[in-house]
Amino acid sequence: MGTAYEERRGTLYNYRITFYGNALAWLIHVVFLVTFWRLDVTVLAWSNVFSVLYYTLSFYFVHKRYYRTFFIGLFVEVVYNAIISTIVLGWGANVHYFIIMVAYGVFFMPNVSRLVRVMSTGLAMAIYGFLYWNVTVGTQPLAPMIEQVIGLTCLLSTIALIAGLTFVFENSVVEVTTELERSNERLNVLASRDGLTGLYNRMTGYQRIEQAIAEAVADGRPYAVALADIDHFKAFNERHGHDCGDLVLKQVAAALERTDGICVRWGGEEFLLFLSNQTADEVAETLDCLRERIKTTETIYDGRRLSVTMTFGVSCRDGLEAVDTLVKEADDRLRAGKQAGKDRIVTSIS
Repeated sequence: MGTAYEERRGTLYNYRITFYGNALAWLIHVVFLVTFWRLDVTVLAWSNVFSVLYYTLSFYFVHKRYYRTFFIGLFVEVVYNAIISTIVLGWGANVHYFIIMVAYGVFFMPNVSRLVRVMSTGLAMAIYGFLYWNVTVGTQPLAPMIEQVIGLTCLLSTIALIAGLTFVFENSVVEVTTELERSNERLNVLASRDGLTGLYNRMTGYQRIEQAIAEAVADGRPYAVALADIDHFKAFNERHGHDCGDLVLKQVAAALERTDGICVRWGGEEFLLFLSNQTADEVAETLDCLRERIKTTETIYDGRRLSVTMTFGVSCRDGLEAVDTLVKEADDRLRAGKQAGKDRIVTSIS
């Protein structure tokens, strides 16, 4: 996946996964610190004091995004505490489950190479196997009821850590995927639309009209293609400036888009329209209303009230025809309209 995806994923996922893991580990060791202190298991109480201090410091690592430092400290702390706690309390206290959590969680850690992940997992498995074969009763075993409570706490904590890591990972992936889909939609719009007017660009408009013609023919509906051009636009630009010309193009595009059809910026000051389900007379009437609307629309620029006119060349059909043929015919009629004085609708050349 691309760099932008990786950076965004890192922003969402890396911070959340490390913060969640650090916060839950800090809470677990605070509980263990109080518990072992009250049970007078001094060595484990002091061990958890150092763990709480480390995870407090680790919030700084997470905030600064020192993820590799965070991971190394996490791995050492968890494995060390699991070893010493299992030796002191015995296998039945289930503290060894935290080693399984590390073996699973290492694959969610950011900025850690695949080799380090595999080696860390292998080391965790080796330590777990050693403890399994060599530790049964601890050097300072607890009462059965207390051992069961601590064992259940360790088991549930491990499940919570694994489930939490999975949830954070899934949630971050869903967010990034959704964002990528939205970005792709925006890119598709940018690729299919004219940047100035927001109408379909020539390539996309051509494809849309080609599809619309096929649908109209299949449904037995008549259709028309009209090529429209703003009159004297080059002189208008030279006289009032390109900023004013761009404003006029936007206003003309907005007027054209209000028609019930497909509107395309064909190029420069030329626009292509597709209308269907109208007779030739109805098309001419629709376009004439549109021509009048554009003519009476004023553009206020630099304290001046300006307006433009448009000429339309129209090609009507009720059977299948190539878009190029229709545009060529409409263009011939548009040129005829220009030569006849502009500001008019031309549906045929007699």
